[in-house]
Amino acid sequence: MLNFHDPSMLAAAKAHVSSLRWRMGVGTLFALGASFVLESFAAGFGWFLAVMLSTGFDAMLGHSYLETRGKTRVSSGGLFLWGCAFSVIVFAAMTLYLASAGGGPGRVLAVLMAASSMVSVMLFLFQAPVFMLVTAAPAAICLLVMPFLPFQQDPHSALYGAVGAACGVAGFLAYVVRAALYNGRMVTGLRAANKQAKERQIEAEARQLEAEEANRAKSEFLAVMTHELRTPLNAVIGYSEIIQEDMSAEGRKDLADDASRITGSARHLLGLIDQILNMSSIDAGKDGLSPSDLDVRNLIDDAVAVVHDEARESGNRISVRVSAEAARAHTDSSKLGVCLNALVSNAVKFTEDGLIAINADCVFGDGRQWLTIAVSDTGIGIAGEALSRVFQPFTQIDSTSTRAKGGMGLGLSIAQRMAHAIGGEVSVTSEVGAGSTFTIRVPLRIERAVIAARAA
Repeated sequence: MLNFHDPSMLAAAKAHVSSLRWRMGVGTLFALGASFVLESFAAGFGWFLAVMLSTGFDAMLGHSYLETRGKTRVSSGGLFLWGCAFSVIVFAAMTLYLASAGGGPGRVLAVLMAASSMVSVMLFLFQAPVFMLVTAAPAAICLLVMPFLPFQQDPHSALYGAVGAACGVAGFLAYVVRAALYNGRMVTGLRAANKQAKERQIEAEARQLEAEEANRAKSEFLAVMTHELRTPLNAVIGYSEIIQEDMSAEGRKDLADDASRITGSARHLLGLIDQILNMSSIDAGKDGLSPSDLDVRNLIDDAVAVVHDEARESGNRISVRVSAEAARAHTDSSKLGVCLNALVSNAVKFTEDGLIAINADCVFGDGRQWLTIAVSDTGIGIAGEALSRVFQPFTQIDSTSTRAKGGMGLGLSIAQRMAHAIGGEVSVTSEVGAGSTFTIRVPLRIERAVIAARAA
């Protein structure tokens, strides 16, 4: 079935129309040859006029087809197809007449003309196979029919017959030479395009290596810097806690409060540094798996303990439910803990005087058991158009709330990466003003294949 909107069909039509002068020139040679073979100028000239008119007509229809758009292109394409078929039939009619009435030279000229027609069709219309077959059919049928036509002895002049056959040879060679030149240009173009593609591929690979090296250097730098920053911060936290205890014991409440603020700020900064360290460790490929049996309830309780004070200050309640099937798991507790801590912390950060519910269940899917931990809140929620960006690093969906609560937009990205590292993922559903639910879904028992893949 022909698709007249297909670019290959349009390209074939353009090539056919652009070859009009060439086809007319070769048609003149064949008409001259027919005049000599038949020793009838009237027959040759009459056929020449018929060929020129039909060829010009199909070229006009081709222009119309190429210029039309939309639904009318189908009808104009159909007319163009019939115009091409008609011009080829007019051309092929002379080959049958020459084969039956032109004697030996006539048959030679007829074969050369039919072969030239097929070469022309295959040369210019190969991009549209169905179109090519339709327009090549008349010449092919003539070649098949010629052996069955009654053979007449040469009734005409041998000289005229030889000249006519020579015109056929010249026309056929003209098509062959043009086909060779056309194919040569195509091969040259393909080689040039292939060379450019290889050069671009090499350039892209070099840039990719440079980018990977730069990213690796960045990650290693961040890892070193965060490690160097954690050491003095831990000292600041330790000494500020000692000062706070001493001032409280001495009844110096103002100084104790100041020391408490120092401790809180230092812990906040340490949390940010830990996020950067986690991110850089993932990027640097230093996040190997260490699976072990773990108590899911204890893991959740540890995450709740971290945010307990902040949740109480915000007037939030936290509920925890762990089903019996999800009580135990075999996975990387460190990575799952980082993932869960990020989600619980995010829920507390954007919820006030509300409820944060943490539910752990075991579900079956894809031929295995999955541990799901859903962290739901009644906070501000996330707009639907922003859900696709929540797991991107350094992305802050609500800049106003983020500035008020603090953060760099790394927590959810780290949670997603940690879930991926242990063969799972984090998904989210949310409604503005009604809250959000982030769900961790990881294998209940991590497989050896995942461990081997991460190690590789």
